[in-house]
Amino acid sequence: MANGQPLIQGMFNSATAPTSLVSTTGPGGSNQTAFIAFGPKAGVGVLGRALPLGPNLLSSETGVVGFAQTTGVFGQSDGGMLEEGGVILLASAGVAGRSGAHGVGVHGAASAGFGVLGQDPGGVGVQGKSASGAGVAGDSTSGAGVSGRSATSIGVRGESNTSQGVYGRSASSAGVAGISVSYDGVFGRSTRGVGVHGLSAESIGVYGAATAQPDVRGDSDANYGVLGMSTNGNGVHGWTTSGSAGVSGYSAGSRGLHGRSLSGYGLFAESATGIAVLGMQNSSQISAGHGVVGASQTGFGVAAFSAGQPSLYAKAGASLAARFDGAVDVYGAFRVIGGPKSAVVPHRDGSFRQLYCVESPQSWFEDFGEALVEDGACSVALDPDFAALVRTSGYHVFLSPYGPASLYVSRRSDKGFEIRALPDAGGAVTKSVSCSYRIVAQRRDIEVARLARVELAEVPALDLPKPKKPVREKAPKAIATKMREPEPLAAARVPPPPKALDRKLLAIKPRR
Repeated sequence: MANGQPLIQGMFNSATAPTSLVSTTGPGGSNQTAFIAFGPKAGVGVLGRALPLGPNLLSSETGVVGFAQTTGVFGQSDGGMLEEGGVILLASAGVAGRSGAHGVGVHGAASAGFGVLGQDPGGVGVQGKSASGAGVAGDSTSGAGVSGRSATSIGVRGESNTSQGVYGRSASSAGVAGISVSYDGVFGRSTRGVGVHGLSAESIGVYGAATAQPDVRGDSDANYGVLGMSTNGNGVHGWTTSGSAGVSGYSAGSRGLHGRSLSGYGLFAESATGIAVLGMQNSSQISAGHGVVGASQTGFGVAAFSAGQPSLYAKAGASLAARFDGAVDVYGAFRVIGGPKSAVVPHRDGSFRQLYCVESPQSWFEDFGEALVEDGACSVALDPDFAALVRTSGYHVFLSPYGPASLYVSRRSDKGFEIRALPDAGGAVTKSVSCSYRIVAQRRDIEVARLARVELAEVPALDLPKPKKPVREKAPKAIATKMREPEPLAAARVPPPPKALDRKLLAIKPRR
């Protein structure tokens, strides 16, 4: 059949030249087939082409138009392919849409229904694949670029070998919006790359909002649940206006919050008017522990600094305010307010006994020794190491003889002092008697006032929260990592699927 020859309905029509055919359905109903075309094994059943006559002239730019009460155009393929110039352009396509640089391959428009509906009972209704570009691209100026909705499975699924599986772009709303009633609104999975990646130049890269569950949650079996990285800002930043914590960490058996740094602060806390770091543990907790523990291999376990208040403050309830196991160095004044200074030493009976220090209104050093007074006199030299620490211009010497003799200090100098014995009633002087001496001298390196007045520092106000009852948080349930395949939408919400072509018509042999 060539162009201009009559169309034989219900039969197989072949053409030897480009042919234009027009036919309408008969009065038998809208379900009759107006025209069926078969192509060769490597050809196309129906090919429609049109040249654009001008802008916005879709009716004049359409190659094939199908109109019906159910299905306007139905395409079915069992493995055919579209070939041009020896190159396979599209294989196994029921309906193929192809466009140049300025057209649309397949265009669907609807005022109240579906512009384009893809439905498959066991596979994917609409699937976008790309080797180097976007699998599915949606643009919108005020609404969602691509919107996927599912009651039980995945709203939108896109696959790509080298680029974005699903790409959505919007000027004022969501580029990609995923809504689900019982599963994930948006699900991203990758074997070697990032499952879900959010990037923004001036706003938030990834934003999560929830009312009954965590806004953003990360699960991991062997690595970080949530990882935040930044080159010049905060890796992870938590902020709250009236909640309990900006960032909260909880663990059932390990660290609730862990901070580590190679060259900076492992954990840095800052507060304008409250407590920067608060560690609390009480007897009502699950198990006994410590409020704050600081440990270091090479540096300070805990370092405290303050510009105008005590650097370290400890307050005791029913126990000690502080305990030091080991030597303690104090650089500066050491004062004890409201209690004695004492030493606790072990006793031979197995107990520990407390001995108190002798207090003085000024800062004094003491030294002790023994001397032997012969022929009524002896000279005692000050220990050079002791003399270097005290003021030798005026010091005190107290004598205690170990025999029947009266001794006194006859002379003092910065090198030492002289001891003499008084004669008895008969004028005789003891030839030899030993004695002990006690030297008391003021410190050389400091100047202190006698009985100086002391202004006590104000006790810092600690707004400590009241202990709460122990709460055992349930471990979060692991999120299913296996992606469930999309399921067809409910039949009541979408039009019925198109009916398959009559197999008897497909079996008609072409007329020779």
